[in-house]
Amino acid sequence: MKNLQTLYRNLPPIAVLRTFEAAYRWQGFTAAAKELCVTHSAVSQQIRILEERVGHTLFYRSGNAMLPTEQGKRLAQDVRRALEGLAMIFDTPSPADAAESHILSFEVMAPIAQHWLLPRLHSFRELHPEIILDVRTTPDLVSVDSAEPADLALRYGDGHWRGVEKLKVADETVFPVCSPEFLKKHPGITLENFRALPLLLHSVISWQHWFEEAGISTDPPPRSLVFNDVSHVIGAALIGEGIAMARALLVEDYLKDGRLVKVFDIPAKGTYSYYLAWQNGSPREHLIDRLRRWIVQELGQSNAGLAPSRIR
Repeated sequence: MKNLQTLYRNLPPIAVLRTFEAAYRWQGFTAAAKELCVTHSAVSQQIRILEERVGHTLFYRSGNAMLPTEQGKRLAQDVRRALEGLAMIFDTPSPADAAESHILSFEVMAPIAQHWLLPRLHSFRELHPEIILDVRTTPDLVSVDSAEPADLALRYGDGHWRGVEKLKVADETVFPVCSPEFLKKHPGITLENFRALPLLLHSVISWQHWFEEAGISTDPPPRSLVFNDVSHVIGAALIGEGIAMARALLVEDYLKDGRLVKVFDIPAKGTYSYYLAWQNGSPREHLIDRLRRWIVQELGQSNAGLAPSRIR
């Protein structure tokens, strides 16, 4: 018994071992700190404690990364096996854990959430009442790089995101829209005269693709309002401020209920496409797949003129 007591007394705290394993896995103290909900300095202190205990330097800096030394690599493998063994012993989920296992974090760009997802959430909840969605919105057309990624993300962009699996689920089309009231105030709109009317522009996505498709001049229109948020472009069109270049997915419901109308039936290919993004190896993969399939199915039923993909 005395030998066991001595052996246990020499063990580092399990918190130190967890910190070391996280720092090794992320190859960085900042990402490990985010995972463990502690400060960067707390991670550094825990690593120093372990280095003093084993008598070796475990990490060295390389640019922005903290890379393991050879001693660090060997120790990390042993520590990981030990932690996995402990995790298996205590693998019986508590009621709280069982409830949490059915929560899916879903990252979606804010305009997609507002104009497409929210009106359709009831369908998913009726189909999968066992899943609780934790919806996290991000700004439109921004670089998304998080140390704590969501279980699944629906993004509009070029698909150049690191560290995730990706599936292009739809290409986008764009076309000009306005409110019925605006159309009544400006009858007889043609390709030759519409540029003299108030146009609603986005600061990132231009009208150039549509101008080229319609075969008209791509010079900047003289009368326009510029917004840096696509939801504000759509909102301005809804209240009759002008003609907006709309992404089909975001205005599908407004066209259906008549709050917006197409000015010309000339669609053009959008600048970007819609993607699903996720990380492999999630313990909730079976739930992620249900959400993934529902999104693809909803896009397939869309009347927005998209070109959706299929999941086998």
